[in-house]
Amino acid sequence: MLVANFEICNYLAGQGANGDKVNPGLHGGTVDGGGFTASFVNALHSSSFGLEGGQNVYLGNPNGLVLNFPDDKTLYHMGDTDIFGDMALIEELHKPAIGIVPIGDRLTMGGAVAALACRRFFNFETVIPCHYGSFPIIDQTADKFVAGLEGSGTKALVPEIGKAFEI
Repeated sequence: MLVANFEICNYLAGQGANGDKVNPGLHGGTVDGGGFTASFVNALHSSSFGLEGGQNVYLGNPNGLVLNFPDDKTLYHMGDTDIFGDMALIEELHKPAIGIVPIGDRLTMGGAVAALACRRFFNFETVIPCHYGSFPIIDQTADKFVAGLEGSGTKALVPEIGKAFEI
């Protein structure tokens, strides 16, 4: 099943994604994924896809996703974003226990700001950093993020490339 915003779902369906498996939503909406729900929340970023020939395709407003599993912990994937004050509402409405947090800087918030977002707006049990170390112009390690969380009571789980982990 493809759960994404309306524009991405339409684009991928046009590229051959099985229309019966496409489950679109938008900011403020929640879709049923069968065994979980996905709520679309704000993210501050751009949202387009570059094609050959230099033409970009608009793919809707960027989103974060809150995945709620009825008998398990709620997960919030922030997407690519900067810190924003309405993160406090996401905590209030969804109470996520696990966060997937972009920390690469330049194209998302950096590690220190991401740690501030986690400390100020959330009561995460565990946070997993993402969007770093993938290409040269962004931060290559999670060090600033991990240092920013010290003493917060939130566990920073820094995955090793190619290795599975359990929360």
